Amino acid sequence: MKPKAYSYIRMSTDVQLKGDSLRRQSEESRRYADENDLDLVEDFRLEDIGVSAFHGKNVAQGALGEFLVLCEQQIIQAGSYLIVESLDRISRQNPQVATSLFLQILGAGINIVTLTDRHVYRAGSSDFTDIIVSVVIMSRAYEESRTKSLRVGAAWENKRRNIHDKKLTQVAPIWLRLSADRTAFETVPERVAVLRWIFEEADQGKGSLQISRSLNQQGVPTFAPSKGWYESYVSKVLTNRAVLGEFQPHRYIDGKRVRSGEPIPNYFPAIVTREQFERIQVGRAVRRLRGAGRKGQNNINLFQGVARCGYCSARMMIVNKGTGPKGGVYLRCDRARRSADCSASGWPLDHFEGAFLWFVEELDLSAVVEGPAGEEVRKTLEGRAAIISSDIGAQKKMRERAFDLLGEPSSATAFVRVKIDDASMKIDELERNLASIREAIMVTAVGQKRPFEEVRRMIKEIGRWQTADGDSRSRVADWIKRNVNELLIFSDGLDERDPVADTKPRQFSVALTSGEFRTVQISGNDPTVASYSVHANNDQWVLTEDSKLSIHREAT
Repeated sequence: MKPKAYSYIRMSTDVQLKGDSLRRQSEESRRYADENDLDLVEDFRLEDIGVSAFHGKNVAQGALGEFLVLCEQQIIQAGSYLIVESLDRISRQNPQVATSLFLQILGAGINIVTLTDRHVYRAGSSDFTDIIVSVVIMSRAYEESRTKSLRVGAAWENKRRNIHDKKLTQVAPIWLRLSADRTAFETVPERVAVLRWIFEEADQGKGSLQISRSLNQQGVPTFAPSKGWYESYVSKVLTNRAVLGEFQPHRYIDGKRVRSGEPIPNYFPAIVTREQFERIQVGRAVRRLRGAGRKGQNNINLFQGVARCGYCSARMMIVNKGTGPKGGVYLRCDRARRSADCSASGWPLDHFEGAFLWFVEELDLSAVVEGPAGEEVRKTLEGRAAIISSDIGAQKKMRERAFDLLGEPSSATAFVRVKIDDASMKIDELERNLASIREAIMVTAVGQKRPFEEVRRMIKEIGRWQTADGDSRSRVADWIKRNVNELLIFSDGLDERDPVADTKPRQFSVALTSGEFRTVQISGNDPTVASYSVHANNDQWVLTEDSKLSIHREAT
């Protein structure tokens, strides 16, 4: 039988892979095997693409390491051949480690062939010259890799030190371009205008799909050659911190692009404010958690992912029964709809929406519906709250990393404990500031006195399920997702003694992120008239019976 031959190909980056190197090495191995009467095993891919030999990962984690294990288990027979382009493909570690690996392969009975000089290093050979030659070749490979690493690293560190005098690279976000003297980035006006429009739309509670559709409908040119705007690209834009002016340096390690150091602030021109950016991230996170609602301009469920059945805690969903005598659009428990362990009836959607929008006065309809002009103060406060929430998250991650370090024997315990205490103090301070801002948001809403007829008109307009303005519904739905912790709906009321469904007073309870809580019971057809309502704010309770007025509030 012919001796088996195995071709080992290693490339530290994908740059060589994009060229002709992979094909060339494979063909050279095949040619050598044919010329020397060897049986080349081609169904066993011995390749380490993008794996470094300088750090020894091709042995510790790569295909070469697996090959050595198979040799030790004698699955790969002694007398086989390992074909490589040169010895530096096997290892670029320091000479002692590299030589040990070289002798380990020979000690397993495997012959090593280098294609560059067609030399065969034979297992069991007593030729001392082979060992000397291998040490020299691999020592030179190690020094070349080490020198290259140091030079590249030093060059980039020098660029980082002078980052504000001269930019690291001409690579920049697609809405910017590098100035001729390489000292600053300039904006591309038409792209920046589109970018700011995207953020404004997202700030109104619109998702990436809605925004991409609008851009395509308006025929807005894309930033790069593409068949229209995609939801995924809009999402990347909305989460790219480069719009804040931040630059995150990266470097390639073992062929992979990884972060290098902390983000550099004020590197790019800021396109949007951090308040708006963080506010949008909060909204996107809430929509991911609770769902984005129905797609389309006129079919936005205000309570998607928020409303729950008060009897079984199942989600409430929209049910359209058509236009017949018993038709209409209802909000109904999903389990009851499927006759699964719940028998709750539906609550007419327009009636429930009217009751919610009327009694939950923390939702300042006039400000939300009118958009940015009517809610500037509130949005500023919400932006500040979003920034603080983001900072709290960062401090908590830092504290968690510090806790992890306590378990490592090399960690300086006293130093780590100081970091934990420092992070904890900052978290406490940030949380106090956050509570203060949330209180200010509620006070702002309380101060917005709304005329009775005006609110009734807005509720009526918002409640038009098929013809309502999509932007208004989007903004209201976004507010609900951000500010409502829990919404329980008792469509048949809590009094089970009354067997007649039409006379049962419907009831809902809502808890807000600000700490506000209220329960409202409505028995008639007018959603703004309550049989009774209970409202709590900072442990102060107010009970209102047979009220045609909005719920009283204890503003603090």
